[in-house]
Amino acid sequence: MITRDSSEAEQATLELRPCPPYSFDLALDYLATSPSSVLEVVDRETRSFTRALRIDGVDLLLELRATGGLDDPRLQFRVTGDRLTPDLIERARSRVDRIFLFDVDPTPFLEIAARDPVLGRLVDDRPGIRPMLVADPYEALIFAIVGQQVNIAFARKMKLAWLERFGRHAIIAGHERLLLPSPAQIATLEPADLLALQFSRQKASYTVGLSQAIVDGDLDLDALGRLPLEDAVVEMTRHKGIGRWTAEYVLMRGLGVPDSIPAGDLGLRKIIGRAYGLDHTASEAEVRAIAEAWTGWRGWAAFLWWLELQTGESF
Repeated sequence: MITRDSSEAEQATLELRPCPPYSFDLALDYLATSPSSVLEVVDRETRSFTRALRIDGVDLLLELRATGGLDDPRLQFRVTGDRLTPDLIERARSRVDRIFLFDVDPTPFLEIAARDPVLGRLVDDRPGIRPMLVADPYEALIFAIVGQQVNIAFARKMKLAWLERFGRHAIIAGHERLLLPSPAQIATLEPADLLALQFSRQKASYTVGLSQAIVDGDLDLDALGRLPLEDAVVEMTRHKGIGRWTAEYVLMRGLGVPDSIPAGDLGLRKIIGRAYGLDHTASEAEVRAIAEAWTGWRGWAAFLWWLELQTGESF
């Protein structure tokens, strides 16, 4: 049922039931500490998540609040905006299902992890954890470009500067919310427009050029997610600015391809080398060899290794 709040914005509230086991608290912990999460608002006390997104031309505020537990996960989902329709509400619900992978049965991944004592330890330490996606594939692509060959803190600074400069400040339910700029908006820029944000000339050129490729239809991110993994990597890497790491990252975090692993990632190579007793930073080839045991779910495993780097580094 669609109602109105005190600001006269329309609201709809639904109950979501993710495939168990699932821990929304662990998802919130990840978002609260992730340097790539710059548009999400997390409140651990109320066990809630908020994010503004533009869907079908309408600015929406999406809110999730946990109401269930590990084996019977339930979430209250509220969508707020103008001109809500049943179809738009369903599109919004599908978007949060996609971001948090609510509808994915984790059983096959858990079975793989159980056969690998090292990976299994990560899973056992965080019961109910599963990866989550960047809310918009374009966001994942641009942030991957920003993050190339710089440290995490500097990449976050650049992301925030880009969003503040070119993102749109929308009023939803009486509150100002920052929204991701569109590819069409960024495609109108000159690379020089990004230099003041500490983008290198190369990254500035890639950001504008790839945005234009999306506008022209030459780079169709959603379609890439439906291709066989290696075909998608080949297609993406024909675009200037996208190497294999960027392609695999976007396929994993932006498009939800469960078997995509950015094996050349330095952080991943370091922690996997340490965890598997190599006494050195693993090479990309060594990461791929170890990851063969996780085939089908290598992206899920990579997410847990990144989470370990982010929050624990117990290995």
